Amino acid sequence: MVEVRLTDAFLISSVIATMVFVMTSMMAFFYFGMDEKQIEPALRVGAVLGISTGLIVLFFAISRVRNHTEKGQLRDEKREAEVASLRKVLNYLTTDSDGAWISDERVRRERGVLTLDLHGLNAAQASRTIEKLIGIRSQLKRVRIITGRGERLHDKSADPGIRPAVIQRLKIDAPRVDWQLLIKSGSITLRPMGKAPTKIQWFTRFVVFIAPMCIVMGFSFRDLAGSSYSDQGLIFGITSGFLLTALLASHRDRSG
Repeated sequence: MVEVRLTDAFLISSVIATMVFVMTSMMAFFYFGMDEKQIEPALRVGAVLGISTGLIVLFFAISRVRNHTEKGQLRDEKREAEVASLRKVLNYLTTDSDGAWISDERVRRERGVLTLDLHGLNAAQASRTIEKLIGIRSQLKRVRIITGRGERLHDKSADPGIRPAVIQRLKIDAPRVDWQLLIKSGSITLRPMGKAPTKIQWFTRFVVFIAPMCIVMGFSFRDLAGSSYSDQGLIFGITSGFLLTALLASHRDRSG
């Protein structure tokens, strides 16, 4: 995502103000009869609307930049706290692994994702590490665990028993703490499943979206089906809208 700065807010508002000024001045000039005497009034109308629009856009742009900056700072603080918490919990491994595993090196961020590298540990230590990770689940969000492929042929620095031990442990414990497993070659990503909506939230969402969804889907499929099968298309569209609304109402909040 491109970072928007304060100078960008002023630039955007200036461009929009200029566009509104030009367009409004031309419309006012045509409206007043395209007389030379009406040029000044037309420009005045365009200036008033252009400046007003520019100020409104500038106000919202600055608010958005401020909000984005505050959220960015808060996000960075949370990310640093995640790394610090995991490093603190796993510091003991530096001694247990005789220096082959150092928390400051193995716990890091890669492309914004908290990454835990298990290279240098044996299967027992890796399993214990996952236990510690599960224990501080409330302090973590998405975590990527580098296990290696589990074969000496591909990675001589990895214990081939790490990957199956970690996967087995996570399949038991991860769903219990609302983590979804995304297993890839050489790594496992733990993605927050999110909080399921309460019955009241689900019902509220369903009531709000059911009518517009069924109407749009019903008429769309009716038109697609043609005059010969318009009734069938309408029924299919309404049914589809009902099912889609139920799915939308079940959306999980992954922000936590």
